[in-house]
Amino acid sequence: MKIVVSGQMLKYQVRNSSTSRSSPSSYGTASPSSSSSNGSQHDVTLLTTSRSNSLVSLNSLDSSGPEGDWGVLKVYTSDIRQCTDYKTIRVSTKTTARNVIEMVLTKFKLTCRDPNLFELWMELTTKAEGKPVKTILRLENDAKPLELQRCHPAGMSRFLLHMNATGTLVRVYDHNICAASNYKSLMLSSLTNCEEAIDLILAQNRKSREESANYGLFLTTPEAEAQIPPEVSIVSVYVLSQPQHKIVIRPLDSL
Repeated sequence: MKIVVSGQMLKYQVRNSSTSRSSPSSYGTASPSSSSSNGSQHDVTLLTTSRSNSLVSLNSLDSSGPEGDWGVLKVYTSDIRQCTDYKTIRVSTKTTARNVIEMVLTKFKLTCRDPNLFELWMELTTKAEGKPVKTILRLENDAKPLELQRCHPAGMSRFLLHMNATGTLVRVYDHNICAASNYKSLMLSSLTNCEEAIDLILAQNRKSREESANYGLFLTTPEAEAQIPPEVSIVSVYVLSQPQHKIVIRPLDSL
């Protein structure tokens, strides 16, 4: 059986006897629909999309207590660490998808990785003509995963942490804050701003992120330099820079 939905399409294979499991990486490539090869399985073409309007409305729900109700999420992580199938974390109805991403990265001791490179996906299982159909939703950063999970029967939804492949390798010279280092190479999202990049560099140098306000990033040449504003995307600066340009981090009090 084939189900075709307009928009970006993904091929997902379902067996009649049980629901097949796939890592998040299998959802990231568009593919044409194909016919069933035998009676025991069928291909379903699914749409990858952001949350529907009904899911968006859940963000405005009031939860009891200042921290909301608490529960448990199982986040499948084989796309991040192949040796680990999933991580179980305790969250509240106030916990956002961005919070979940950061919590899982912390559990894996990946605090030096750019969280903007990661996405939290929700896989929903429904029935169509008696057959299981899976739909993947890419959650926005402010989505509330526990609230979304409670909208579906147990076992009919799950969460997957996915790393997208749109990062840019940026070289930042950090000799002003670590004498033993010349530069750090960071894989950054185009969404990552100067302030967030400083946090990552400090983490790599084992310095507290609470000190980030004391540091700045500068675009330098042999003749001049300019401080990069905190809200500016570092990738946008890096891709437009010339060979003689360097991005340098240093304490602001050294000016």
